[in-house]
Amino acid sequence: MNLWSELDNQQTPLESAKGGRTRRLTEHFVLSAMRAWLLQDYVLPYCRTLAASRIYRRCYWIDGWGGDTRTFVAGKENVVQPAKGRKKELAVALPAILQPVVSLSAMLAQEQRPITLNGLVLVGGNQKSQRKVGENDALVLPKESGLVRGSWPEAAPVLLKGIESSPAIFLLNPFGTTPLTLFTQDDLAPLYQRTTAPTELCLLVPHKQAKTRLLTAARTPEGAAQLTALLRSDRWKALLSQERTKEAKETAPLIDTFIEMFVAALQRHFLTVQRLAFPILTGPAVVETAPYSLLFATRSKESLLRMNDAVSLYWRHINEERYKGTLNEAWFALQQQERLVEEQQGLYQRMLQQGQSQRTRRWPDLRQQLILAQFGSYPVHEYDATISKLLQAGSVRCEWKRPLTDKAEMRVPGNDDMLLWR
Repeated sequence: MNLWSELDNQQTPLESAKGGRTRRLTEHFVLSAMRAWLLQDYVLPYCRTLAASRIYRRCYWIDGWGGDTRTFVAGKENVVQPAKGRKKELAVALPAILQPVVSLSAMLAQEQRPITLNGLVLVGGNQKSQRKVGENDALVLPKESGLVRGSWPEAAPVLLKGIESSPAIFLLNPFGTTPLTLFTQDDLAPLYQRTTAPTELCLLVPHKQAKTRLLTAARTPEGAAQLTALLRSDRWKALLSQERTKEAKETAPLIDTFIEMFVAALQRHFLTVQRLAFPILTGPAVVETAPYSLLFATRSKESLLRMNDAVSLYWRHINEERYKGTLNEAWFALQQQERLVEEQQGLYQRMLQQGQSQRTRRWPDLRQQLILAQFGSYPVHEYDATISKLLQAGSVRCEWKRPLTDKAEMRVPGNDDMLLWR
């Protein structure tokens, strides 16, 4: 798992840790790591799933997270910006932030079932006004990967029209990339309405920025109205009243409650909305959780499985790497292995109990229920291996649509196979 290839000093946190140094969780450091992780562990397998369906030939990575401007520059930029009726091409070199996307796209294009991955990165925007691009400011999209001048509210109409019904992964920051921007439900509504095309949301919530926005929202009627519209609730007002009565203002309870309200507002439009934390190895045996939350929203069952695997494998990777090169490394590795064995036993018992109590007939349905209840705890192949163990033990029987040719054959039940619980 190469999560760190885009960092500015080209040194992984693990390498720094082994040298006895720690790494500060700067915005540039964290966002670079999160983007790299998403591309390698989620986007790559998800695009392969799309390609296997033979329905889609193209997928879009639309990045509106913003961040340190150093991530955008590599020599001269190839920028697509609002122009009156024509595209202005400034450029010869690929921006640094797009290099990982283009490299991944080249890899996918060479596979047996190819698919094109195009990256569009939103840069800057109109800080004085968040009006959408109109007829007098025609924004032209690059034919392949490139930068787009404008924030999400400004560029959304042109972007959504340009990508048509292609699958798209949207990385957006609802608090905007400038102090004057804040999303409304009107800005997110086009994504809710995009029900005929695979639409994946990765919404970034910077904790410090979110708290600042909450604490200042009540100062103006406009700010309060925006926040109420975004959350579809005014419960945040009571939350702020409680916060002001505390002598020590703690960020965590305020942010947690805010995110709960935001998730509730999103949930009605998606199969699931998952809040993800992002731990980072910053020093010898030191793991810190980045001060950001990632809200992943999807309507796709396949996308759900791919993100579940990405989260599960990342956490395990962190737990494996945190004690490498430290004193008693072998003992820590043994403890980790014992924990994994205990977790496997726990999964076996939960699956058996839930299957017997609900009498679920289709394995994909039961697996999805288990994944949603403990998202990111186990990769999909471990769920499949566990149902196979239950079949072997006779705790459940399967009526196969396609009969087994060999009693010893190991097969995972599909949508057309029926489970019969003892």
